[in-house]
Amino acid sequence: MIRPAILAAFALFAAGSAFAQTAEEKRAIDYGREIFKNKAQCQFCHKWDGSGDQGYGGNALSLRSTQLTREQMAMVVKCGRPGTGMPYHDQYAYTDKRCYGMDREMAGENMPIAGINQTLNPSEIQSVVNYVFAEYVGRGPSTYDECVAFWGADTKQCEPMKK
Repeated sequence: MIRPAILAAFALFAAGSAFAQTAEEKRAIDYGREIFKNKAQCQFCHKWDGSGDQGYGGNALSLRSTQLTREQMAMVVKCGRPGTGMPYHDQYAYTDKRCYGMDREMAGENMPIAGINQTLNPSEIQSVVNYVFAEYVGRGPSTYDECVAFWGADTKQCEPMKK
């Protein structure tokens, strides 16, 4: 489990701080990537590079060009987006009014679906948000190096991007 002080330091780094990435910060990014990629399976809709795509849930928005704050993004990961294909990942979403002030009855037919796999705990949700802000938000087009960082050096997935 990642301690709050480490998450705070990571948030400064991910927000564009000038200090070099430590081994612990790299592990935190890798942990968020692992959740994004395998547990929550975000890449099926948002693509491996966060650029968005037509996918399982519909037309997923680009995480590279999002205007959401960290808090807003955490809410979206936790609660999904009512009336869209963005699923919720908090096991208690819509059981009370933690999600946009709505419960299941209030959300009605606009209630998001549950995530593809397992739910995420608050630490995992924050890790995904930190990963997205470190690797996607505000970035231009994806690069070969980003592809290798996501898929690994042994993949053929990135070959079309190689220069």
